[in-house]
Amino acid sequence: MNTEFKTNNQNIEITQVTKMIFLETAKWAKFLAILGFVGIGILVIAGFFMGALMSSLDQMNDYRASTNPFGMIGGAFFVILYTLMALVYYFPIKYLYDFSTKVKKAFEIQDQLLFNEAILKLKSHYKYIGILMFIVFSLYILMMVFTLIGTIAVAALS
Repeated sequence: MNTEFKTNNQNIEITQVTKMIFLETAKWAKFLAILGFVGIGILVIAGFFMGALMSSLDQMNDYRASTNPFGMIGGAFFVILYTLMALVYYFPIKYLYDFSTKVKKAFEIQDQLLFNEAILKLKSHYKYIGILMFIVFSLYILMMVFTLIGTIAVAALS
């Protein structure tokens, strides 16, 4: 299959070698996506486990519950937290899975539109990860600034 794209008077051709590279990439993407879905399942199960554990700690003797810093939070917090983390993790994994299945199908049935959809899914995957990394690094910087401010405040009070 030779598919040509015209951009700026240049031709980009998908050769047999390129096709094989895309198909191998799709296999690895599907493998990683399946592991990601398993990880999401484990994350949700861990959330319910942590919720049950924290609820049981909260119901222990009063003196133990008062010394447990997590006893006041309750089990529902952990269920919600882990479920939200799984939800955030779901979308890039779904994009990766969609990419892998659409690339394979596009080459099987020789469908250019399906191939374009597959590449859009890959773009969406990387865009999502990029935005997520920006948010995470911003939170890290914010935590460092607050830590520095707190350290200076403690040093000034001492």
